[in-house]
Amino acid sequence: MVFTFRKPFAARDGAEASPLQTAPDGRRLTLVFADDFHTFRRWTGNRGIWCTTLGEGFRVDQDLADTPALVPGLTVGGDAFSLERGILEITARPSAIERVGANYPYVSGLISTQPSFSQTYGYFEMRAELPQGKGLWPAFWMLPKDGGWPPEIDIVESIGDAGHVYMTAHSKFGKAQGIEADITANMFHTFAVSWDHRALIWYIDGTEAGRMRTSDDLHKPMYLLANLAVGGRWPGVPDATTRFPAKLMIDYIRAYRFKT
Repeated sequence: MVFTFRKPFAARDGAEASPLQTAPDGRRLTLVFADDFHTFRRWTGNRGIWCTTLGEGFRVDQDLADTPALVPGLTVGGDAFSLERGILEITARPSAIERVGANYPYVSGLISTQPSFSQTYGYFEMRAELPQGKGLWPAFWMLPKDGGWPPEIDIVESIGDAGHVYMTAHSKFGKAQGIEADITANMFHTFAVSWDHRALIWYIDGTEAGRMRTSDDLHKPMYLLANLAVGGRWPGVPDATTRFPAKLMIDYIRAYRFKT
């Protein structure tokens, strides 16, 4: 990956913000999707919002293991999701799950709008506090509704360090391109991307973090995902300094269309 370092960002003060009327670049917006997490609206097959599987038959509400690979068909006690005063908490914790030929020492969760919402172009944002700890991999990202890959838009990711984030676009036309930024850890920040037929522009707390050209395969509907993975090649495995349970705390997720 090719990254450009950006200056540190500090979180804005204040409670949950009202939906935007305009994007940071001044374009007018229409709110088309919003969840402020006063309830958890799990997808039930014909109603709700959030699917806790990725693709067909892979449950990940408690089943993200020590690699980002998904674990099919597991049932464990507890739940990766909880609500606390309008905040959705996605919790990762140790587990003793074992299957033939595999061991899954950690479980966590993922939510996606794959069955309920997708869109081509727009402004997409999440206000959240990222967890700190080696091996933790929180992310807010987008995948194509048609099930193909690439492309992929990573609105924000961190790998063990909640004060350093990555924003990346994956395309079949060349290497992944991305941006890095330093932020204040242990605080809520608003992470966003503006996406149109010309450019992707990433924002943190309303300030531009970087931009790049929209690749030729990024002109189709995409859905939203948020998750807390544990382990994998990029973040590595947790160590004795990683505190569990670890939580990705989400205040809201919203999507807008650009008004014409």
